[in-house]
Amino acid sequence: MACFYDAHCHMMNLSHPNLSAIIRRIYFEVLRPQLLVILLWGVFILTGLWLGIVVLAGQTFIEAFATLALWIAMALVVVFVVFLLPGVRKKMVSVLQNKLGNVMNLLAIMETDIGDCLIQMEEELRNRFSLHDGCTVVMNGRKVEYERMVLTPLIMDFGLKGDGLSSSVYKVRWKPVVAQVEDLFLGIRDYYCHREKWIASAYAHTSPLFRIYPFMGINTRNYSMRMHSGRNPRSMSLEDLLEKNFAAFHQDTTPQMRRARLEAVDWSDFDGSIASITPYHFMGIKVYPPLGFNPWPVEEGAGNPEGEMEKVRYLYEFCIAHTIPITAHCSPGGFLVDSRYSAFSDPSRWELVLREYPGLRLNLAHFGGADSKAWQRKIVELILSGKYPNLYTDISYQGVDRKFYEKLKVFIDSYGEQERRVIMEHVIYGTDFMINLQDVKSYGAYMGHFFETEAFSLEEKDMLAHTNTERFLYLG
Repeated sequence: MACFYDAHCHMMNLSHPNLSAIIRRIYFEVLRPQLLVILLWGVFILTGLWLGIVVLAGQTFIEAFATLALWIAMALVVVFVVFLLPGVRKKMVSVLQNKLGNVMNLLAIMETDIGDCLIQMEEELRNRFSLHDGCTVVMNGRKVEYERMVLTPLIMDFGLKGDGLSSSVYKVRWKPVVAQVEDLFLGIRDYYCHREKWIASAYAHTSPLFRIYPFMGINTRNYSMRMHSGRNPRSMSLEDLLEKNFAAFHQDTTPQMRRARLEAVDWSDFDGSIASITPYHFMGIKVYPPLGFNPWPVEEGAGNPEGEMEKVRYLYEFCIAHTIPITAHCSPGGFLVDSRYSAFSDPSRWELVLREYPGLRLNLAHFGGADSKAWQRKIVELILSGKYPNLYTDISYQGVDRKFYEKLKVFIDSYGEQERRVIMEHVIYGTDFMINLQDVKSYGAYMGHFFETEAFSLEEKDMLAHTNTERFLYLG
């Protein structure tokens, strides 16, 4: 039976991410743009009022300034009085409470043990969608049966901090991805091994809802190409890292073989140490350009260490030879730690990679970002070129807005019928949980938006959440 795939999610706790990058993200993507817009509109309106007073009232500049100052004072009084009105105050307080509630919800789940996080997610989905056994969901008024849900938690290598740009006295100069891997794997192990004891009693005798295939987070800047003597024994070279975790993939000549070996992994064997990780614990690779990964580092300087081109070429060649899927952050937003890295996510940068490696199995995540039409059209251009058969794009995070799917349909429908069909065959579903909790209340609420939208047919939704994803992951 088919599986429902969430091809883009995250499982992390508060010790894993670059919190300074999160704060910068909130400031640069939310607060600063809003403040700038308000400031510019204020200047525009006040300048217009002042000029209007000068021209229409025939006042001198000083008299006009005094009149304008009086108007501003009166406007502030009006705003204060309006705020005292119960309806207005209630609305404003409600908006603030919702935003604060989302933040607190995100912090709560990041403070929770990852194993328990997975169990709470399952409990919510079973309660919300009446999933008493298996995974039967209602979409477009019809029931669709899936065997279970597949999660692909994407690890992000926050090891490169860009702390030299910080003016703080104390800096986070070092945060190895090893700790994040060990915590995630312990959570997955505990979900599989202790779920019956922890989950709500009504579901204790059901089979696990989730099957979990993590993606390894790699930033080539944080690795040497080959191991050198004297290095930390817990560190690895890029060559050793890929060989240890993915060399066995070379023997998977069919998607069915890959799937069987992934399902055969015994998570109870993981003892909490990275040394106990074996092939098929990971199924893919995640790269994150805003943290410094440059897909095609041709420039000298510009934040590109020497030898980076050799390492990224090795990564792509290895992934093609072993049929390993790569998911890459591809939107202007994200956890940007250095302004020099802002262009690294551009799909045009990935076009340079694809020209050299047209067979690369690549997912350009977030479809370029909801507000970046140029990036969206570039991704579609690459897909429609027909040169890159294994190129996909996911729509993670965008679905926090219920109206997103209608907007996506309008965008895709702007192309011809044949082109639309090709585009739809290369779009995959993802949530960006738990990051998406900034703008949605829960994992189930986000999925509900997808289940309930009528922008796409049942068959099209199945393509996004099953058929296309399996092709990308090399599972079907």
